[in-house]
Amino acid sequence: MSDSELDDIINKVEKEKKAFSNKAALDTSNQPSQIVSRVNEVEKIVSYVLDYKQGQVVSLLSIYGRSGTGKSTLVRHVCNYLSEVKLCFVNLRKAKTVFGGVNLILNELDQPSLTSAQGMNVAMEKIQEVILSTMHLEKKKLFVLALDEFDVIFYDKRGNPSDFVYKLVEMLADLKKKGCLAMIITISNNVLSDYDIDDRIRSRIGNSEIFFKPYSNDEMLKILQQRAKEAFGKKIDNKILEQCAKVSFLEHGDARRAVDLLRVSAEIAAKEKKEITIEHVKSASKQIQKDRVDEVISSLSHHSKIICLILASKTYALEKQWHTTKSVYEKYVQYLDSEPVTYRRCSELLKDLENTGLIASKTGSKGRKGYSSEFQLIIDPEIIGEIIDKQWWKENVVKRKALLNTINTAKLTKSNPLYGISQQIKKEAETEW
Repeated sequence: MSDSELDDIINKVEKEKKAFSNKAALDTSNQPSQIVSRVNEVEKIVSYVLDYKQGQVVSLLSIYGRSGTGKSTLVRHVCNYLSEVKLCFVNLRKAKTVFGGVNLILNELDQPSLTSAQGMNVAMEKIQEVILSTMHLEKKKLFVLALDEFDVIFYDKRGNPSDFVYKLVEMLADLKKKGCLAMIITISNNVLSDYDIDDRIRSRIGNSEIFFKPYSNDEMLKILQQRAKEAFGKKIDNKILEQCAKVSFLEHGDARRAVDLLRVSAEIAAKEKKEITIEHVKSASKQIQKDRVDEVISSLSHHSKIICLILASKTYALEKQWHTTKSVYEKYVQYLDSEPVTYRRCSELLKDLENTGLIASKTGSKGRKGYSSEFQLIIDPEIIGEIIDKQWWKENVVKRKALLNTINTAKLTKSNPLYGISQQIKKEAETEW
């Protein structure tokens, strides 16, 4: 590549960047300059935190609600605003194990990681020691340990998440005896009682909970209006913001994704050297969904990917939303050219896929056969097929779907000689998929 060609590329990209005056305002990893709505939730968090002024705080406060409802943002905002509060904010999604979570806490407190061989008790003693030292040096009144994406720690099957929480709560009691008030704030998608925590912990932590409901369409629009005002050098047509808010509200109620949708829409428009239109928003929505699914799928095991692919193929080919574990497992075994996992393990992997947000489940009664779980893909099945096995998807699933569509469109009557053949093909398709 010549210098002139590189200069042309640089000039082109710089022109695209000029569509934004402050693109950082659309970076959802940054703390927003202004909090929109959530007055009741802020008041509840402040009420729990300010209990330290009476010399008593709850051991553990559970904050829960869907992703993108402002939970993490508000905890950071409130705790950082109160000058006498020391916040240690840890995202447990970065930890693959329970002990990894311990090391994240130490790292956030500017301490080196420990080896698992040193044991949980040594790690807890070290955390306590650092907290006491930090609170003394900084002259703070309350230490808040915020554990974001708290539910992730319960994916560690080898560790003991329940014991980890118990040891943290015990540590708070020890800190109080030494004159240091501390509390834990867990941030997750579900209420704390939904997790596998033993009774000795439940009796200690009580029922201190705050629920964050999804943003309304109007609240989503206000967030976008505020971000757009900061991000762009010119006023954005409110119809564009309304469309971004509407799409995000109807699909997930996630404010982060709404802001991402606006950003990607602007990027696509800038590449085309045009003003943002509704079509740009539609294109951005498809791109974001594919990027998110791509990221999630890349982290899955081989068998989880195949099971997800099979669920997508059944959904697409049969135009049927819900599928039993048995039907998924049978097709999964047919697809594999290697040793399959057991039926029980397949069921576990389907449940794990639900935690990624790719699928949903429901349990219903089958009469004398007892209860059975069914699973539904909540992502466009074509996106799944294209990402996991594009060639197989086109050669088998798309081809089969096209054939079934042809048969359905023909609307053959029983008197037609082709009727019996078409019904046989449909029956075979349902059996195969």
